Amino acid sequence: MRRLLQVLLLLGLGLGLVTLGMDYVLRGAVTPPAVVSLRGLTAPVAVSELPGHVLRLNAQSASDAWVAIGYVHGRWHAWPLLLWRQAALGQQAEWFDLSVLPFDSLIHTLRLPTTAKQAFEALPEPTRRILEAYSIGLNAALQEQAVHLRDELVLLNLPIEPWQPWHSLALERLLALLALPDSIDTALPLLAPLRAWLHLYGFRHSVAWIHTGPNQQPVFFQRHVYGNLALPFFQEVLLNYENSRIWLVTIPGTLLFPAGQTERQAWCLFLTSHRARTEQHPRASLPLQPVYERLRLPSGDERLLHMEQAAAYLVLREPVPDTVRVLWWPGLQPISDLSAWLALLANQTASFQLFDGTGLRIEANGQPQVLGTPSVVEPIPGGLLVGQTFWHRYLARRLRELPLSPDPPSEDHHSLWATERLHLLLTLLDTLHTSDTLIQEAYAFLRNWDGTYDRMSIGATIFETWLAHYQSRYDSLPPFSFPDISLRVQLKQALHFALQDAVATLRKSLGNDPNRWRWEHAHPLRLMFPVWAYRTNLPAAHRYAPFLLPGEGHPSTLRWNPSPLLNDRPAPAHWEGWIYSPPGKRFYVRRWWPQLDRFLERYRTLKPELETFSLDPTNTPLRQFTLRPKR
Repeated sequence: MRRLLQVLLLLGLGLGLVTLGMDYVLRGAVTPPAVVSLRGLTAPVAVSELPGHVLRLNAQSASDAWVAIGYVHGRWHAWPLLLWRQAALGQQAEWFDLSVLPFDSLIHTLRLPTTAKQAFEALPEPTRRILEAYSIGLNAALQEQAVHLRDELVLLNLPIEPWQPWHSLALERLLALLALPDSIDTALPLLAPLRAWLHLYGFRHSVAWIHTGPNQQPVFFQRHVYGNLALPFFQEVLLNYENSRIWLVTIPGTLLFPAGQTERQAWCLFLTSHRARTEQHPRASLPLQPVYERLRLPSGDERLLHMEQAAAYLVLREPVPDTVRVLWWPGLQPISDLSAWLALLANQTASFQLFDGTGLRIEANGQPQVLGTPSVVEPIPGGLLVGQTFWHRYLARRLRELPLSPDPPSEDHHSLWATERLHLLLTLLDTLHTSDTLIQEAYAFLRNWDGTYDRMSIGATIFETWLAHYQSRYDSLPPFSFPDISLRVQLKQALHFALQDAVATLRKSLGNDPNRWRWEHAHPLRLMFPVWAYRTNLPAAHRYAPFLLPGEGHPSTLRWNPSPLLNDRPAPAHWEGWIYSPPGKRFYVRRWWPQLDRFLERYRTLKPELETFSLDPTNTPLRQFTLRPKR
C-alpha cells in the first residue's frame, strides 16, 4: 500500500512539474517581456493591453507608431495574417497540398502578387516608408520564439518567411477580391470556394447609422459582417503620437482602417467592392498583350500560366473566334488604396480605387456625411442609415418607430418584414384543414407569433422553414400581393404543401415537440477555424471544432443573424462599434474573441452574448511592455 502511495505521489509530482513547465512556456508565448528592442525605432513606445484585447500605443512619432502597429499585429495575430499572406501570394499549396492549388492558380491568374509589388514601387517615397516601418515591427514579432510557438504554426509545422513591405498591399488586394459582388462568381468560379476556405465573405450585410438620443446627442453605430471566421478579424488600437489621439479598428497584416475616429471625425467604411464586371469585346478592339505568371507546386516544380491582358482587362475565354469575354477589375493594375486609408487619419478626403469607399462619417459638429454611393440611404430620427441590401430599409423603418435611446438599439429582435409578410400569408391561407396535429400546432404558433427573432421564438423557426421550403420548391419567395382568384387557389395550395414540408423537416431535425423548435436551436451561429474546418484529420481537431452559439436575430432585425432565405453562405461573424458625438470622447465595441481553455483543450467564450467594452485610454492595463530602439 505504501509503495502504491509513493508511486502515485511521484506521478503527481511529475505531472505537476510538467504542468508548471507547460504553463511557463505558454505564458511566455502570450505575455511579452517587459522590454523589447526593435531596430527602426527612434524613441521608446509604451504598449498596454487593455480589457477586451484593446491595445494602447504611446509613441513620439508617426514612424514609431507604424513600427509598433506592425509589432502588435504580428504578436497577437500571427497565424491569421500569415495564412492570409500565403493566400494573397498564391502559395497555399506549398503549405498544404494540391487540393488548394486551384486557389493559388486563381491568385496568379489575377496577378495579385505581381501587381501588389508594382503598386508598392509606384507609391510615393513617404508612403513606402510607412509600409517599411510597419514591416519592421511585424518582422520583429515574427522572429520571436513566442510566435514560433503559436499552436497553429507548431501543429501544422509551418515555416515563417520574412514579411516584405509590399505583402501588406497583396493582402489589401486579396480582401478587395473577396469583397467583389457574388455576381462576379460566374466569371471567377473559384472565388466563392476561396471565400469559404478563408471564411471571409458577406461584407455586403454591413450597415451603419447615426441617430439622436433623448439628450439630442448623436450616436454613431456601425456593424461590419465578415463571414464565419472564429478568429478575430479586427484589432482595436488606441494610438497616441505627436499630440494626436486616434482610435483605429485595424485588419492585421494591413493598414486598412474600416472604422476609426480622430478628434475631428469618425468614420465607417464598408469592405465592399463593386468595381468589377465582365464584358464581351471584339479581340481587335483591345490592345491585348500576353502575360505570364509562375505557379509553384508543392514538389518545388513550377507551372507557367499564360494570360492575355490590356490594362484592367483580363481575357477569361474566347466564346467565338475573334471575340473575347473579359474581366474588368482595377485590381489588375498596380494601384492601391493605402493613400485613401491614410487620408482618413489626417482628416482629409479619401479617394478609393480598389474598394467602393462607401460608408458614413460624422464630423465634430455632429453632422453626418454619406461616403461614396451606398445603395441604401434612409432618413431616421436625427440622422440617417446607410446600407447595401434591401433588408437595411426595414432596419431604418424600425429605427423610425422606436423611442429615442442613448444606446444603439442593435439588440432589438423585432422584424417588420416578417410581421407584414406573415399577416398577408395567413390571410391568404385563411384556415388550415389537416388531421396532422403537429401541423395544427405549427399553424397555431404562426398565428400567435409577433415577428420577433429572439432565442426562444418558435414562430420564427416555423416561419423561416416554411418560406425556405416554398423558395426551394418554386425558386422564389411567395408573392406578397394577392393574385386573381384562380392563382390565389394555387398559391394557397403551394403554401400548404410548403408548410407540410417545413413541419416534416423540423420534426426530423428537432423532434416531435414544437417547444424544442426554438430559433436558437434551429439556426445556431456557427463560427469556423481556418484550415481545420476542412481538414478534420489534422492534429488537435477537437480544439478547432466549429464554435457554436445560440442563434438570435435576422437580416431584417437590428440584431444581426443570417437567414436560410438569403441563398448564400451564412455569415454570422460580425463586429459592432458605436461612439457618441462629438468624436474623440467615447468609443464602444461589441464582438466575440474566443479564448483557448488549456484544461479542456477547446476554444470557448465565457458567455454567448457579444462582449461589450469601451475603448477608454484610462482603463487599467492588463499588461504593459515597452518597445525600445535597438542599440
